[in-house]
Amino acid sequence: APLTFLQPVEPFDITLRVRGGGLVGQADAMLLAISRALAVARPSFRGPLRRKGYLTQDARSKERKKVGLKKARKSPQFSKR
Repeated sequence: APLTFLQPVEPFDITLRVRGGGLVGQADAMLLAISRALAVARPSFRGPLRRKGYLTQDARSKERKKVGLKKARKSPQFSKR
């Protein structure tokens, strides 16, 4: 997506290797990596990339497990007897 709306004058050779996470997380990581590389290669691209939101990393992270719970929010099974 960053390369399609910028339309650079010369073509770029891009090789990416990602590990871990899911498909969407890997796609977001690749988008961010390409955008950061373009911003370094051409400082004039930084403004348009920033306006599109391509230089902002997703701030969400995994919630920690709480004491007494099975997972972050899942509580143990309740039993009356």
